Amino acid sequence: MRATNGGRMEGLLQRLLRRWRNWRTARADIEGLANAGREAGNVARDVGVSTAELYSIARAGPDSADQLKLRLNAIELDAVGARTLRDLERTCTLCGAKRQCERDLAQAPDDPVWQSYCPNAPTLQALLEESKRRGK
Repeated sequence: MRATNGGRMEGLLQRLLRRWRNWRTARADIEGLANAGREAGNVARDVGVSTAELYSIARAGPDSADQLKLRLNAIELDAVGARTLRDLERTCTLCGAKRQCERDLAQAPDDPVWQSYCPNAPTLQALLEESKRRGK
């Protein structure tokens, strides 16, 4: 039993270390852009966000839109276009209701209360309606 717990702990530590390294790499990349301010502006413009949003997204880290993936799964929405998904991820990353969303996803993912605070709710509802019209 001890070996099993040790293996789980080792796996958890490896995942945490990998996430931390990914986060540090992404942050270093954006900080490097900050030193070349004009380049950061160009990148922000290319991806359709403001420079301030670009910095906020970089600070948030690579897992900052995980709630969106869980929400898409909870509402059984599979097909989302790449551009729409990118906009949904950006909005999720910058959302101020992360803790409430995480709690609701963990406790009652089917409860529609998320629609009252989620800035992506109108878009997700429209996508669901479109999906139903097409026959999913």
